[in-house]
Amino acid sequence: MRKFRTLDEFEQEYFLKHPEEIDDYLTEIFQKYLENNHSGALLASLRVVVRVQKIL
Repeated sequence: MRKFRTLDEFEQEYFLKHPEEIDDYLTEIFQKYLENNHSGALLASLRVVVRVQKIL
């Protein structure tokens, strides 16, 4: 059976390869939070950034 990556795994790999884009990503996720007030999505996105920052 083929194992697919999760969105979190994909995002983490992307930001490991493109750390210069993390600041823009943070701006975007907080902007989306202000529009939608979806704290679960915000926290999930922040978890990805924290994992990447620990590795870098």
